[in-house]
Amino acid sequence: METLYTAEEVRIALKVKMPTIRSWIHQQRLPVVRAGRSVRIRESVLIKIIEEGLDAVTQKKDIT
Repeated sequence: METLYTAEEVRIALKVKMPTIRSWIHQQRLPVVRAGRSVRIRESVLIKIIEEGLDAVTQKKDIT
């Protein structure tokens, strides 16, 4: 089973402020796992962001 991190843990790992994390989640730039109001980020997503940047995990919306 993959490790899930809280938004606070991801904020610390990426060295950004919490409003930035919330904005990325709201804009669907940061994929999350939701359980009710609880939000978690998969370890694989965090690693990919660290290695390749946020754009590597951003789900592009097809405009066609």
